[in-house]
Amino acid sequence: MKPSLRNYRTATLILMLALPFAAIAQDAPAPEKLDVILTQQQALKRDLDAGKDNGLTTRQVSVIRKSQAEVFTVTDGKTSLDQLSMEEKVRLENALERINAEVRNTRAGHDDKQVCWRERQSGTTMKVTRCGTEAEMREAREGARDFLDRPKVCGDRCG
Repeated sequence: MKPSLRNYRTATLILMLALPFAAIAQDAPAPEKLDVILTQQQALKRDLDAGKDNGLTTRQVSVIRKSQAEVFTVTDGKTSLDQLSMEEKVRLENALERINAEVRNTRAGHDDKQVCWRERQSGTTMKVTRCGTEAEMREAREGARDFLDRPKVCGDRCG
């Protein structure tokens, strides 16, 4: 019995998402980890090029292709994850998470998608990397927006 493309992609994505944790836990050399990521992405790209989209919409395929282009751009000329700068690691992780969310094709998949971003700390010129789920990032954004939308003068409501 031949495994379906969806099963193959699911297994590929699980392996792909586990790689950063596996690289920390194992003594295997890091170049193999980057090679595995690139091999999996190239296989997924070949499947999409062959028209094996297995129920994905054209929008989802477009997002996957765009994210894969980001993966290939960030890793171009690199042989190890250690050769990536912090910004490149963030870009790679975000691209892999976008691919995973589209393949999983659920709202929960999009909300649970891990994203990282670099932001300047208030009062300094230093940047820090923050990571969280898409839902957590949305809540933080909405909280900041609510804070900015509050009246600046309290009037009668001041205590």
